[in-house]
Amino acid sequence: MRPRNGERRRVRTNGEGGGMDGADKGSPTRVRQIVSVVVSGLLIVVAAWLALVTGGTGALAAGVAALLAGIAWKWRRGTFRRVRWIAAVALVASLAVWNAVSFTAYVRRDNGDTVSQRMATWGRNHGLGPVIDYLETVVYNDPPSREPADELALRPVASTTTTVGASTTTAAPDPSTTTTEPPPLPPQPPAALTPYFQPALAGEGQWVPIGWAGGEQAVWATSIRPLPDVGGVVATIAVFDQTHLRAGMFNGHEEPGGTWVRGDHVPADLQPALVAAWNGGFRFEHFKGGYKTEGVELRPMRDGDATLAVGRDGRLVLGVYGRDLVDDGTWVSLRQNLIPIVDGGVSQVQRGIREGVWWGADNGDEVYVPRSAACTMADGRLAYLMVGDVDAEQLAQSMINVGCVTGMQLDINGTWPTFFYYEHGADGSLTPHFLDTRMRGTTRKYLDTSTKEFFAFFDEGLVPQPSALDA
Repeated sequence: MRPRNGERRRVRTNGEGGGMDGADKGSPTRVRQIVSVVVSGLLIVVAAWLALVTGGTGALAAGVAALLAGIAWKWRRGTFRRVRWIAAVALVASLAVWNAVSFTAYVRRDNGDTVSQRMATWGRNHGLGPVIDYLETVVYNDPPSREPADELALRPVASTTTTVGASTTTAAPDPSTTTTEPPPLPPQPPAALTPYFQPALAGEGQWVPIGWAGGEQAVWATSIRPLPDVGGVVATIAVFDQTHLRAGMFNGHEEPGGTWVRGDHVPADLQPALVAAWNGGFRFEHFKGGYKTEGVELRPMRDGDATLAVGRDGRLVLGVYGRDLVDDGTWVSLRQNLIPIVDGGVSQVQRGIREGVWWGADNGDEVYVPRSAACTMADGRLAYLMVGDVDAEQLAQSMINVGCVTGMQLDINGTWPTFFYYEHGADGSLTPHFLDTRMRGTTRKYLDTSTKEFFAFFDEGLVPQPSALDA
């Protein structure tokens, strides 16, 4: 029997799913399908991008291979349901395994850095620098206490320390010869620093010798609370008289990397003359300035940047490039790191922020970490400082308050600020000592291997000829 029109319409309406009831049942399914396609597609794209960023083309190729393997597996099963999710999971799993293996291999290898340093370095080496910078702004945002610290940070110096032996001999005067000129005075320690807080802590601002060269004192150190309004900040300072010293810049096996005469450690033939060594500057992606050594310019010099320069006479000087020094062929090594943080005894931090200088995470503002620096004092001598935990402005003011005229921020954060002085035993043994009790890591860092560049000082009378310092 032929259905009536009303019946035909009812059958069509109820059976086709095109009416209101069918739309109500189909729409959620269609929405879920669309969301599934979008999410899985985004997951595949993000995973592929992360693979390329963190692991390079090798990780991406491995991920694509895993993705294709997942698709092939679905093909053999004769169904393509949820194939996009299989592909996404395969790609993500491949990315996770690749980076887990890479991360574990890097962190387990002892390269002279602490475990936390190796973890952060792996991340920066694999494109995660911005993530680490952000985490630093979260982790290191606690300002130092305004209450005066109850202890200093200079490592106790034993009065019985055996140092580098005298490299010169003095002959008895000829009785037939007379002179009216008095002999030159040996190098003298700087004037004591006046503490800001009373009562002062034991030894605060008083200089003690930690390094000798030519049979005379050459390096002195002290510790002080340098900020009268933030008593919890403690600075440790070492000052150098380079009369009998010879300096050299050594290149890390990761920063800058490559093959060098002055490589990632002090060679054995120079170790008997070793007096002190300290860390270098930022990773290359964190500064715009130059780096030149052994006749090779890895990055061009920039006018206006603070520069540590090793001369052919073996002296290490600090100045502003283009004003105080230029590359005129008289320098063995040149290392820049931002504009001067102090110039003419005045902080340059705010100027740097206006000019886009990266003083550290969050432009060095409200990120309180250990910071190291080099500076020239009023008497022209070179100094090294470690101050913690401070932001960039507090570092600059600390430097000014201890007498720095021109200053250059060096490496910052965690255990990157590192200074050693070396004790030489009568039996020829060599014992490194941290300058500051807050410094951590292996004390043999610059004797065995260093991932980053560093500066070392030697008793020039004990330096063999020729040596790596000549390159």
